[in-house]
Amino acid sequence: MAVIELDHVSKYFGKFAAVKDLSMNVEKGEFYGFIGPNGAGKSTTINMILHFIKNSEGRIRLFGENMPSANVDVKKRIGYVPSDVRFYPQLHVEDLIRYTLDFHRMHADRKELTYYCDLFDVDLRKKFGDLSLGNKKKVAVICAMIMRPDLLILDEPTNGLDPLMHARLFQLMKEKQQQGVTVFLSSHNLKEVQDYCSRVAFIKAGHLIGVEDLTTINKNVKIITLKGDRLPVEQMETIGAECIRRSDCEARFTYEKGLPELFRTLSELAPKLDDVTVDNRDLEEQFMSMYENQEATR
Repeated sequence: MAVIELDHVSKYFGKFAAVKDLSMNVEKGEFYGFIGPNGAGKSTTINMILHFIKNSEGRIRLFGENMPSANVDVKKRIGYVPSDVRFYPQLHVEDLIRYTLDFHRMHADRKELTYYCDLFDVDLRKKFGDLSLGNKKKVAVICAMIMRPDLLILDEPTNGLDPLMHARLFQLMKEKQQQGVTVFLSSHNLKEVQDYCSRVAFIKAGHLIGVEDLTTINKNVKIITLKGDRLPVEQMETIGAECIRRSDCEARFTYEKGLPELFRTLSELAPKLDDVTVDNRDLEEQFMSMYENQEATR
């Protein structure tokens, strides 16, 4: 079942289209990535999903329910971590969490709350306004988790987090996913998307330009980097490699055919080269390739 369904959704601010004709589905239990450059429309899309702003065109369904008619019932099932956390600065952390639970008509599970506070090293006695950026983000994460959501929407959740807290957050999200929670992650950190997401949507200038299955696509594509004074571009192209970047002393290729022929060719070329590397294509390479190809078609 699709937890998030966007059907030809657009958002206009005057004549400017922040999001245009966007369609995508996020299935139950998925860890779904949503990436794009600054100003691509990621936060606008999230705000429409949460009905913080109204879409200009198209249809949005959450848990099979039409939005905004099911707005109240649906919001009870969503935990949200915004990119910019702005809670009341004079309130203590414990009060913010208590108000979150009251809003969802839930009682505090002290054992669960203690677990989250220990996990993220959060002091309940501190005022929110006195916290650092990273600690504010951790409070937002706890508020999202403590109400036991069926859907987690996270917009740049790791901004301000140190590496230890970053690792703990993703460990927790993977545990929640294994329990059936759907995770929708918008992030500029391509490595964290690649490491944890099963599918990723690419958005640019408000347009969806692709959705990729990360469990299969990058394993089938190799990135070959050759370094040296005499770069055998033509020989690589004869076996089906595509040159994607070239300078005087370095050339990068994508390759999707058989490995025996690739390594036989590289073995023959090695004496002429200073260095050779072969890697699986990572998300950064996929991201750059997709966006450069889109620019070239304009």
